[in-house]
Amino acid sequence: MSELARNLRGSDDSTILSGPISGEDYMLVLAARQAAFVAAQSSPELRYPPLLEWFIRDEDAAHVVLPEPETAPKRTPKPRVYRTAESIRAELDTVTGQLDAIGANDPTDPAAVNISPFSRNKAVARAGRARFARMDRDLERYTQLSQRRNQLAGRLASAEARENRGTA
Repeated sequence: MSELARNLRGSDDSTILSGPISGEDYMLVLAARQAAFVAAQSSPELRYPPLLEWFIRDEDAAHVVLPEPETAPKRTPKPRVYRTAESIRAELDTVTGQLDAIGANDPTDPAAVNISPFSRNKAVARAGRARFARMDRDLERYTQLSQRRNQLAGRLASAEARENRGTA
């Protein structure tokens, strides 16, 4: 603690508390003590005003009445909302249909299998690149849909078990 703060604690002024006072009014008393101290000082050492906490006195604690802390009301939890087995089954059927449709667009001509992107013929090479790009997209989509199908199958089993427990 600086010498300025030690001098502050020993200073005597007319802002001595004698009765109960609210917390907001006590802040005004501290500000008045600070203003009185700054007015009494004329030293160049005082570049910034002293902190308000330096003006708190031990005997003030008996007179300051602080408000009671407000407690927040307890939050009521919302009940969990589960999807029905029927809605999960409908989405599972949609995903299964999309999986079945992925291979349906492939050419039925057996010679199309031999189209290579590395052919010397530009048209055949372009067709081969397009075929390979389509196969890559189909594989990515198939992977996504099969993972979704597996997730839905697990959710469907849980939903059916939950609904069976509810009816039993």
